[in-house]
Amino acid sequence: MRSFSIFSWLIISLFFLTTSSCVEVAQAQGVPCPGGYSNQFRLSGKVEKPRTFTLRNLQRNPKSSRITINYYSGKEGSVTKDYIGVPLIDLLNDAAIITDSTRKNDILSKYVSVSATDCYEVIISVAELLSNFGHQQVLVAFATGDGQPLDENEGMARLIVPGDKAGGRCVNNIARITVRSIQ
Repeated sequence: MRSFSIFSWLIISLFFLTTSSCVEVAQAQGVPCPGGYSNQFRLSGKVEKPRTFTLRNLQRNPKSSRITINYYSGKEGSVTKDYIGVPLIDLLNDAAIITDSTRKNDILSKYVSVSATDCYEVIISVAELLSNFGHQQVLVAFATGDGQPLDENEGMARLIVPGDKAGGRCVNNIARITVRSIQ
């Protein structure tokens, strides 16, 4: 029998916690969920430098890169697409995640909640993004692989999670990126 590591347990637990009733929680907290096109998003939470991003901010970021993703979509079947965007870890590093230096590996207790305009929400453990742990190249995409803006359904920015077998964590119309802690 294969045992789960603490990291695996954390990811599974956070997935079930956030997918159980994200829309209801957001609405109860007074967060509007109208859906539709997002022309900006806010990065906040446990960061020293919260910030609002626009298309221009993302386009001017020197850390932009191009990535190809392959995943299965319930609507489209097998999907392969190219995107241009900024690695999520670079946005988080620029925002300076707040950690407690008295706690061993406090950064490993942090996770990122990415919410869409319709209150669809997914989580990514910060450890998944760190080069000395998961080193997953999660991207905040702002253009297709050929440099064209994302379409109306995708919004100004879309979260791209390469390596996932299904596209469920690829969030369209990003409204908020929030850094949180399990402790």
